[in-house]
Amino acid sequence: MGTEVQVQAFGGDEAARRAAIAEAFAAFAEIDRLMSNYRSDSELSHINAHAAGGPVPVSDPMLRVLEAAQRVSGDSRGAFDVTVGPLVRLWGFHDKTPHVPTSVELEQVRPLVGYRGLVIDGAHHTVTFARAGMELDLGGIAKGFAVEIAANVLRRHHLNGFIDAGGNQYLLGTPPGKREWTVGVKNPDAADRLLGAITLPEGSVSTSADYYNFLVANGRTYGHVLDPRTLQPSSTALSVTIVSPDGTLADAMSKAAFVLGPKDGLALIDAYPEMAGLIAYRKADGTVDVAVSQRMKGRFHPVAAPARTSLPARH
Repeated sequence: MGTEVQVQAFGGDEAARRAAIAEAFAAFAEIDRLMSNYRSDSELSHINAHAAGGPVPVSDPMLRVLEAAQRVSGDSRGAFDVTVGPLVRLWGFHDKTPHVPTSVELEQVRPLVGYRGLVIDGAHHTVTFARAGMELDLGGIAKGFAVEIAANVLRRHHLNGFIDAGGNQYLLGTPPGKREWTVGVKNPDAADRLLGAITLPEGSVSTSADYYNFLVANGRTYGHVLDPRTLQPSSTALSVTIVSPDGTLADAMSKAAFVLGPKDGLALIDAYPEMAGLIAYRKADGTVDVAVSQRMKGRFHPVAAPARTSLPARH
């Protein structure tokens, strides 16, 4: 899935833990087989190759992920969109080859990006593209789905545990010797410092931030969270962390809120029951501030405000 995966299990005996961890990694491998756009034999690649020609049957996991994606896309007014495949390729994030598109190139891609062009028929388990050249990219939602599926594996084995897949975690049960989990929130300006920590019972934690994935071109740094509406890397936020029982929605929401920024992003987070979040952003004076959703209040424990830091110019 283009990232490192870690699975820890607590409780039971060693044989049970080993069996559960092996099954959890097998679940990750299966989701990669279905949803990777780096594999020519994946279900996602098959959809991208054929959905413009007519309805393509999809598996239950794929349907669940795409329906969740469309829900967040509609609620965020397009701030999250899995049809950004052509845009991701154009900017060079797919093959890690930086390219700053020209205005002409962006206008050529614009008709191919738009969640309304993805037609899902849930009753018949099919998807169709409205036009040729469209391409799905599930990099903003599939890992959240995967960590939740892996957590369900541990749950079936009656184990507690911790699953991590590149900015997406699922915390199951309670950690050994503690009553709740504690997750640090990195300072976007300094990788060795924290903005604070979140305490929570079990659930998913999804973080989107420029420091996880970026490109450098022409002396500028471009974050990987693309705004599907402007076709540009978003700089409205520095990082977003979402807590939710639903790992799939949490992953997608971390991108949507990043694009929407502190005000509109928090309003969207608060509209989802059982979801909480925080958005780190840069104030006019150059310092980092944190906006916290209603259900995150009391869970986020900030450290002292970080010092002002001079950063490279961003596009």
